[in-house]
Amino acid sequence: MNKNPKTYNEIDDYIATFSDEERQEYAVAETALDLACVLYHIRQEQGLTQREAAKRAGLQQQAISRLERAASNIQLGTLQRYLGALGYSIEISVKDPSGKVAATAAVSMPCQNLCNGT
Repeated sequence: MNKNPKTYNEIDDYIATFSDEERQEYAVAETALDLACVLYHIRQEQGLTQREAAKRAGLQQQAISRLERAASNIQLGTLQRYLGALGYSIEISVKDPSGKVAATAAVSMPCQNLCNGT
């Protein structure tokens, strides 16, 4: 039986030592990784290779690879184009510090324009 009921998490303890700027950078990196994971799973669920998904979106395969690795800052237009070609749209929520949604904006582009290369 464990005599120490307190759980120990080195990562949380380490993050607790971050400055405000480091916490913000960490949050941005975490969000980029989460988005990359979502993009990967969406493509996988549709049974597409990176090359096939890139062709649908009119992008290079390397661009899809970068999106799925969170290897670069994603341009909203590129993300919109890629997700639109896969049948998805983007919705952006602006939240106040308490987490209450202050505004929501739908960002969409008709897939037919993307798929036709126009």
